[in-house]
Amino acid sequence: MSISIWSNQNPLDAVVLSHDYISAQVEKHEQQIKDLAAHLLEFKQSITPTMEVKRREWVGLTENEKVYSNRNYLGKSAEAWNGGVEWAEAKLKEKNK
Repeated sequence: MSISIWSNQNPLDAVVLSHDYISAQVEKHEQQIKDLAAHLLEFKQSITPTMEVKRREWVGLTENEKVYSNRNYLGKSAEAWNGGVEWAEAKLKEKNK
C-alpha cells in the first residue's frame, strides 16, 4: 500500500511513501524520543541535588532591638533616621547570613 502526498496540487511534486518506509520512520523517531527522554531524566537527576537550597526561616529584630531603634531614631532628623535604617539593615544582615 502506498500513500501519495501532494504539494500545492501539483502532481510533479508528489512523493509516494510506502507503508514500510513510514513504519521505519515512526520507529526511528520513537526511539529518538525515548533516548532524549532518558537523557533529560539523567540530566535532571544530576542537577537536582545542586538545586536544592535549604530555606532558612527569616530572622527579624527582637522586641528589644525594635524598641532601641525606635527610641534612638524616631522623631529625629532625616539624617538620624537614615542612621537607624542602616543600623537595622546591618543587624538583619548579621542575623540572616
